[in-house]
Order: sequence, then structure tokens, then C-alpha cells
Amino acid sequence: MKELITFKKQRELGDIITDTFKFIRLEYKPLFKALLRNAAIPFLILIGISAYYTGVTTDISILDNGSFSFVSFFLPALAMFIAMFFYYGVLYGTVLNYIKLYIDHQGTVDQDELKTHVRADLGSLTGLTFLIVIMISFGMMLCFLPGVYVAVPLSLTWAILVFENKAVGDSISDSFKLIKNEWWITFATMFVLGLLLYIANIVFSLPVIIYSVAKGFLSAETISQGDMSSMFDWVYVSLSVLSSAVQYILAGIFAVAVAFIYYNLNEKKNQTGTFEAIESIGSDH
Repeated sequence: MKELITFKKQRELGDIITDTFKFIRLEYKPLFKALLRNAAIPFLILIGISAYYTGVTTDISILDNGSFSFVSFFLPALAMFIAMFFYYGVLYGTVLNYIKLYIDHQGTVDQDELKTHVRADLGSLTGLTFLIVIMISFGMMLCFLPGVYVAVPLSLTWAILVFENKAVGDSISDSFKLIKNEWWITFATMFVLGLLLYIANIVFSLPVIIYSVAKGFLSAETISQGDMSSMFDWVYVSLSVLSSAVQYILAGIFAVAVAFIYYNLNEKKNQTGTFEAIESIGSDH
């Protein structure tokens, strides 16, 4: 019999982290299939643009021959940001709608139904992602702490939009209500998970780091003469893009954790899962 994960209940910090990875372990096959069906194209587009952007920004010859222009750097950067908004919109839409259907159908997720939900939410989630980045960036520019403060509730807006079918504006405002009196524990949970993902990203970045160090030693003579072009060859670009690709994939883990954090806070505020369990017991009798 399939083991089911109960989302609608209160959890401690450690339980949220543990159950996040447990859910991924139990559901990795259908969840990966869902991501492959819905997010593969946005992912490949993002990787392609990322590769081009990395190649442009590491092409020292552009500076040497005087062909540098603001547009040549700005347009690839803009394209990469747009691709990232689109990818994360699809990623969060797929993961969160998967969890929503998982809850509604007691562990069974219809891939076609999921795709319909993802498409329906795509515009809102992409726009929401853009607004989240703008708001956090603005907070960071004012001072680092305001950016951190708003980042915590805003991280829950994707879940509110999907699970409660709220509009973008309502999702943002409700996230601050949901986080009230629970900011520190939510921040701690996200910090611990973020730290784990950061360590994982470093591990997957080791090849490009090792290659850069080795290349630096081997090209020490040309570098000392002011020629940096030998440092950033196609191998470096490929390894950098591969490292970024892993980072984009690992973001799906955070999306799963956001669902657990949301239901934990929602249960504390509204006890939705408790009431549903009581109603279920009553209906059985």
C-alpha cells in the first residue's frame, strides 16, 4: 500500500525538512515526470540563454578589440531574467499543483489534469515571480534587513495562489497575514533549507572551481601578461552552465518545502486539516 504524506498538519522545523525530502523520495518518479512534461522546455530555454550569457560575459576579446557595447550585455541579461521568471513560474506551478492534486486525490495525481492546472496558473505565477523579485530587490536596496523581512512571507505567495486560488494581489497581502507572529520560525526553516541547498550547489560547483584553479596555474604566464581569455574557454562555460542547471533543478526542493511551510502555518491559524479530519470522521458514521 502506498505511503501517504499528510500535508495539513502542524510540524516543527525538523519535521518540515525531513518530510520535504521524504515526499521527494516517495514521489520522485511521478514528480519528475510532471516536471519533464511541463518544465522541460522552459528549462532548456533558460539553459540555452544562460550558456549564451555566460559566453558573452566571459569573452575578454570583446573588451580587447573594442567591440563591447551596453546592448550586447544588457539584452542577454534581460533575456535570461525573463527566462528565469518563466521557468520558476512553471516550476512552482508544477510542484505546487502536483501537491494540491496529491492532497485532493489521496496520493493519486493525473498528469493531464496537472498540466491543465499548470497552464491555467502560469500567467499569474510568472507575474507573481516578477513582483516578488522586484519587491525583495527594492527591500535590499533600502537596506539588507527589509529585503530579508519581506522575502520570508513573499516566499509563501506561490503556495497561497495555487492552494487557495487567490489572485496575485491577494496572495501577496495574505502572505503577510499568514506569517504574522510566525516570522522567526519560518525564517529559521527557510534558512536551514536554504543552507542545505547552498551546500549542495557548492558541491555541484566544485568541477568548475577545480577547473578554474587548474586552468589558472596552467595559464599563469599568459594571465600575468594581461591575457585573461585563456581562463574562460568552452570547458569553463560548459561547467558553469551545468552548475547553474543543477541549481535550477534543486529549486524544486524549496518549492516542496514551501508547501509544507504553508500548511503548517495555515493549520496554526485556521486548523483546516483538523476540521476536515473531524468532518471525515463524522461522515464515516
